[in-house]
Amino acid sequence: MINILIFGGGSVCLDVINYLKDISKFKKKKINLIGIIDPKKIDKKSIEKIYGKKVKHYLNLKNINFYNKEVYSIITLGDPKKREKCRLEAKRKRLKLFTLVHPTAYIHDSSIVEEGCILAPFSLIGSKSKLKKNCFVNIYSSIGHHCIVGKSSVMSPYATINGSGQSGEMTFLGTNSVITSKAKLGKYSKLDTGSVLYNKTSTNSLVSGNPAKLIFKYKKK
Repeated sequence: MINILIFGGGSVCLDVINYLKDISKFKKKKINLIGIIDPKKIDKKSIEKIYGKKVKHYLNLKNINFYNKEVYSIITLGDPKKREKCRLEAKRKRLKLFTLVHPTAYIHDSSIVEEGCILAPFSLIGSKSKLKKNCFVNIYSSIGHHCIVGKSSVMSPYATINGSGQSGEMTFLGTNSVITSKAKLGKYSKLDTGSVLYNKTSTNSLVSGNPAKLIFKYKKK
């Protein structure tokens, strides 16, 4: 039995619960959903319909008693900064991060996927690449050979990082965006939807277009 606590009760949460059902079915692992943490109202009706049972909703981690169970956390948020914040909260609570690899995802044997990553259906990790902790690789996204993706980064559906490309920590790749071979997206930066990056960017940058160019710099926090 794998006990799971989910951070984030939005639409991605619904997808992740379905992924967990697929894992339970195809990999013969029993999943027990302890609850969902979200300070906002969640769609409990849809969540319970997918999961098949009632699910507890917590506003935060305070006063949650796991009764000595070994509990893993999954962070379903699509904002890199929020993903990192939740990862640190889970770490303080001594919760382990669950690495979710959908049965249809492909990971080359020579690549490394660190704890807490989510690999959605039909995602691909090529040879000798490294996906650092707490990354979210969405449906049909692909990471080529010898790539590096920094912690708590998010790849939207159909985003691509070509061979030897890099994406720094807490970065965001929009849908159908591309980091070309040997190009690098600086940490805390965003590559806009449909954009193609051919070079290296600085940190805290929004880049857009084909070729992708700097639109503006985010304020450092």
